Amino acid sequence: MSSTYPEGDPRRALAGSVPGLAAHGGARAASVFDLNRERPDDVLLRGSRCWAVRAQNFAVCLIDLVAGETLGPQGQDNEHLVLVSAGTVRITDVNNATVEVTAPSVVIVPPGGCALAAGSDGRVILISETEDETRPPMARNARDYITVDPLIASRGPRAASRVPGLRVHSMDEVADDPDRLGRIVRSSSLMVNWFPDQIKPRDGEMLSPHAHDDFEQCTITLAGTFAHHLRTPWTSRMSQWRADDHPRVDSPSITIIPPPLVHTTQGVEGDLFQLVDVFSPPRQDFLDQGWVLNADDYVTDLSQ
Repeated sequence: MSSTYPEGDPRRALAGSVPGLAAHGGARAASVFDLNRERPDDVLLRGSRCWAVRAQNFAVCLIDLVAGETLGPQGQDNEHLVLVSAGTVRITDVNNATVEVTAPSVVIVPPGGCALAAGSDGRVILISETEDETRPPMARNARDYITVDPLIASRGPRAASRVPGLRVHSMDEVADDPDRLGRIVRSSSLMVNWFPDQIKPRDGEMLSPHAHDDFEQCTITLAGTFAHHLRTPWTSRMSQWRADDHPRVDSPSITIIPPPLVHTTQGVEGDLFQLVDVFSPPRQDFLDQGWVLNADDYVTDLSQ
């Protein structure tokens, strides 16, 4: 975990410090949205409900679909992701290629966006770069990003895809591997980790509190009741200190955790627990470990 020292303290040069955290006003608080308790941002023609939340580099739109609902292309200039977490959805890209997708699946959509048609009641999560989206200004936490957070690294260069067209990654086809963290899929600029289903609460004696120095984590809960355990690192200014926080959420929920908040998430109630984490840019540490299922589909394009 990172430490922060005030101006003039020689320990600021030590590895692991976060320079200027106090000067930036300290760490931002997490944004926690328990969607069952919040009005949707939009209701579509057949009654499908939509909630929009953003981070600095990406936007998330969770849609509880009603059978027969359709959604037209959103016109993203870059690849984006569609997560199908319940039901069956037909996805058509701008080249009229169509796939029928059953949950649980991650779909990588090529530039141009896609149309969705719900074959049944279900749920999808659309994840795009913020610059590709019309939703971020309307997101329920848009005010958090009126000014750029200097602690968050920029998206950086996109990776170029070696594989064209729509690509479907069925999570049910990914074998469990105790040496691999979760089920991680990337696009040119996004990454999701869809954890395997759990059927009992997480042992409170085996949690994993940690912090990220320069990127946000978006955690989406899809089934079960969870507690987010959050700790704000101290700076040299006591006025920036906060008490530990342990918000409890049902599913679905979306939580944005800014750097360098210490955090861990615990399933606490229910008989099924489903959780997805989102990052942008893709995490190099996950790539270096060989945990990314489709890593070979991409090559970094340093010209961008």
